[in-house]
Amino acid sequence: MNWAFLQGLLSGVNKYSTAFGRVWLAIVFIFRLLVFLVACEKVWGDEQKDFDCNTRQPGCHNVCYDHYYPVSYTRLWAIQLIFVTCPSLLVTLHVSYREDRECKHRLKHGERCVPLYDDTGKKRGGLWWTYFLSLLFKMAVDGVFIFLLFYIYEATFFPPVVKCREEPCPNVVDCYIARPTEKRIFTVFMVATSFVCIVLTLCEVFYLCGKRFWESCRRDDSPRFVRENAFMMTTTDMIMDWNFLQGLLSGVNKYSTAFGRIWLSVVFVFRVLVFVVAAERVWSDDQGHFECNTRQPGCTNICYDYFFPISHIRLWALQLIFVTCPSFMVVLHVAYREDRERKHRAKHGGDTRLYNDPGQKHGGLWWTYLTSLFVKTGFEVTFLYLLHYVYHSFRLPRRVQCDVSPCPNLVDCFISRPTEKTIFTYFMVAASVLCIILSGCEILYLIARRVVKLRYRGAARTSSRKVGIEALSWKTETESDPLTIGSLMTRCWHPGRMVT
Repeated sequence: MNWAFLQGLLSGVNKYSTAFGRVWLAIVFIFRLLVFLVACEKVWGDEQKDFDCNTRQPGCHNVCYDHYYPVSYTRLWAIQLIFVTCPSLLVTLHVSYREDRECKHRLKHGERCVPLYDDTGKKRGGLWWTYFLSLLFKMAVDGVFIFLLFYIYEATFFPPVVKCREEPCPNVVDCYIARPTEKRIFTVFMVATSFVCIVLTLCEVFYLCGKRFWESCRRDDSPRFVRENAFMMTTTDMIMDWNFLQGLLSGVNKYSTAFGRIWLSVVFVFRVLVFVVAAERVWSDDQGHFECNTRQPGCTNICYDYFFPISHIRLWALQLIFVTCPSFMVVLHVAYREDRERKHRAKHGGDTRLYNDPGQKHGGLWWTYLTSLFVKTGFEVTFLYLLHYVYHSFRLPRRVQCDVSPCPNLVDCFISRPTEKTIFTYFMVAASVLCIILSGCEILYLIARRVVKLRYRGAARTSSRKVGIEALSWKTETESDPLTIGSLMTRCWHPGRMVT
């Protein structure tokens, strides 16, 4: 499947979205599409091959798998992502239609003619209804696919064992699913993000209706309202791309301190690059080489799921996504400032300014940046704790012992490449700890710098206040005693020369 079309579609519609729409788009890209590509597809990559039933009856394995999984989760999510993003095409097409009409109108009546639209991307008239209907359609698509997920799989999110009595199975057989815990985690994650998208779309619907009602109420009171607000944002620098994560971090690098730039280098070089080039390949066929000294059907699947409920690489992939996402808060805040600055200049003239520099870390942007550092550090600590809690250690042993049903007794299971995996685990943990230290140093640096600035301002205000009080007292004295002025002039001025 080629996702390039989806990229272009969302990049185009992002220009005409509201704030809620941009947040929705970020969640679709980061928490749905990116997680789907880097984690979910690989979790379900070998699902039928490792679907193990305790019978050797020909065809029973295939029939039971088809009975419980008539359509794969990953294929269902792929269709959902396509359907949920396609309504945005309606908005892009409508804007293209407006631009085409505007172009033909100018060709017919000349360049200096009165335009048909103040702004072709302005959500007014038919375009407002197109945008509004696209939101309702997106919300309906997400709701329908969540219902299908529960209906098809009967809300049984991957139990370790399922019982099958379909023909040609000779009797009721037990079938064991590969990686049931890991699949359950990602299923709940994808369903939760779908619900978040529904809530955001609903908020955008209420926002559009409320804004439309408010504008209709004000239109009678202010005839110039429509013209003054014709300078809506039609373009934005935050164009979504498949290299969105890279672009996001590169964008926030402009607003980072020295510690932030070092953190960014560590994330890209020692975490993302090592993860993509080396770590993924070490864990590429983790379950396929997990061996137990028994031939009991299902025992290997159950033991692997017991010791590895979620793969290291999938956990690290989620960690990298969550750790880099708080930077999006800073980029969004700067984009909001630039948008306010542009609207202010369009309304009051090009010489006036709201901000000396929209990217300067002052006021609310300082708090946004500081909050993003705390969130990043919190995610790092949480994922390190999860890694140690899930696997009980950062070290992978060569042999683990398992007595989980349906294993007939205590069996020995052997992990493939345990030493190499241990080395990369320690490397990734060390890189995480280094990032935590850098974020902590940046937090202390920002707070210390803010305290110094506040003290300097306080000292400057105190000194200016003292000067003002002294000047006021001197003025009072001179006004109360006229001789003071004469004596002062006598002391300071002599005919022909200045006395100092």
